[in-house]
Amino acid sequence: NDFGQDASKDLQSIFFGIESSSLKWCMSTVKKAKVFTLIFQANENGLAIYKEEIAKKLPEYSYKTIATIVDEGIQKGFYVPLEPYENSEGKKILDKKVKNIRPSLDLIADFYNWNIERISSVSKIINKYKK
Repeated sequence: NDFGQDASKDLQSIFFGIESSSLKWCMSTVKKAKVFTLIFQANENGLAIYKEEIAKKLPEYSYKTIATIVDEGIQKGFYVPLEPYENSEGKKILDKKVKNIRPSLDLIADFYNWNIERISSVSKIINKYKK
């Protein structure tokens, strides 16, 4: 019972402990969180990611919904649009409206710091109940 209480308090602090406005916005809904994780993973793996690619990977949402989330994130400065270089088939993209989406450096730092806090918190719980 104590473990369950500690685990639930930790989970609550994970979500209520998001201090940065960028991360708070990116995690404010399941849709935004899914879009964020795809953009973040593409960035970490050095892969291009476009609205169209995100929409293909999240078929439960419409392209318009994905585009709205990405555009709002760009407007707020959380995402950075870069010039495209190629699509998933390796063909050069000539349409200048298509942008390669990246998280901002501030968003990346906020995400790293948040995860460090989460790992530290879980580590404390594990050590408390380790036998």
